[in-house]
Amino acid sequence: MTRRELQILTNAIYRGDKRYIHVSYPFYALELFTLDIEKPELVKIVRPDGFEWARNSRKPADRSFSADELPNFNDFRNCLLSSGFINYKNEAEITKSLIDLREEARDPNKRPRPMFVAVDTNILYDRFLSRHLPLSDDGNGKTVEATDFRYVLSEIVQLEIDSRITHKYSRDEIQAMAAVLARPELVREFSNASGKRTRVAKLAMNEMTYLIGELRALRVKGNPVKDKERNDIAIAQSYKIWARSGDYDVFMITADEDMVSHARASELMTMQLELPFSVPEHSRIDPWKMSDLMYDLAVTFGVISLDNEKILVFGEWGGKGSSDYLRENVKLRFESEEKYEPISKQLQLCRTILGASGP
Repeated sequence: MTRRELQILTNAIYRGDKRYIHVSYPFYALELFTLDIEKPELVKIVRPDGFEWARNSRKPADRSFSADELPNFNDFRNCLLSSGFINYKNEAEITKSLIDLREEARDPNKRPRPMFVAVDTNILYDRFLSRHLPLSDDGNGKTVEATDFRYVLSEIVQLEIDSRITHKYSRDEIQAMAAVLARPELVREFSNASGKRTRVAKLAMNEMTYLIGELRALRVKGNPVKDKERNDIAIAQSYKIWARSGDYDVFMITADEDMVSHARASELMTMQLELPFSVPEHSRIDPWKMSDLMYDLAVTFGVISLDNEKILVFGEWGGKGSSDYLRENVKLRFESEEKYEPISKQLQLCRTILGASGP
């Protein structure tokens, strides 16, 4: 089932007899939130201290596997952000700035040179372009779309993401995780599968595919360095050199305060997206964002559980291929036959209508 097809799952649940769906992380035996279908709203969203207590209770006593493989609260918050459930702190300001930038770019008297938007690595991880746009300015009724701009992407940004796709679980790691995690029988699904950092990088790769494939971003040459801070400087410099060579205006968006300084030092216009540090205990959710949230959680965490529906959603499994990531596939396991048949029928019907095929 693809990310988009997860909407079929939520629709099937909506037509059932349950108002509340409890979404948990089975390896911590921790409920992440409850979906109130009727409103729709996420309620009882896990608190940072509760999440970290559950995480710390699963850390290995030795170095049998890296504790970095255990998702933390920031991973959870990042999924809420990348799915569009929570917004950047300055999203209203961002909207106004982008609308003004678009209007300037369309007026040759204000901006005679061609204008391009450059992206930092974190913009791809947060999936700002595909998940937060379009944005609307309620004050003047204007809307800004991702397709309103032309984009450039530094090769250094590409390499930063690609360099994180390196780790697959070994047999020893699988055994060590099974010894400390709840539901150890599920750990077997991750034999020779990608580790957490690699999975998150592959999510960013999907955003990069959107940027290059659908938004037609131009690629800019650059030379990466090993030091993180110097690499940020190299990214800004790569955009500066490209802008000068073609006599272009480049506007860089980033969620990193230090990168704002590097961009300005490189004579680039820039805008910082301010990350939200708090997560509400409950809030309304756009029903269409629910499938994005479930997908991002399933991939980042490896698996999530819809407890009272007895459905597991795997974002990673042994044998998952690059085409599965490209298509944004997940794997569902029904621990009860009750929901399997109606969801399977609805899925096949939708694929028939859309002329789709395959798993």
